[in-house]
Amino acid sequence: MRNRSSVMKDRENDFINGGTAALSPNTAPDVNAVEAEPVKKAKAKPVSISFTDENLSEIDNRIRNEILAGGTRVNRSDIVRAAILGLERFSDEEISVLISRAKLQ
Repeated sequence: MRNRSSVMKDRENDFINGGTAALSPNTAPDVNAVEAEPVKKAKAKPVSISFTDENLSEIDNRIRNEILAGGTRVNRSDIVRAAILGLERFSDEEISVLISRAKLQ
């Protein structure tokens, strides 16, 4: 490409390298503007956990009930996360009792 001014080249490079190109030649990006930091979504990590057939059946029933109630798409991980959130209402002692009841013998 020939006959391009250096201003046009700078705007093109800004656009390519960060989306900071001005919309018109008279408006330049404000270099002193503080941008809000984007909220980072937590990433799930795959893990392997063991459930009895009864546990899996209960989880699948919860998923089925949620679908029948017109809720959003739900998977087993969502059910386990909900159960963890449900633990917040219990004291440490109550959680210990639940854990001892849940342990496989």
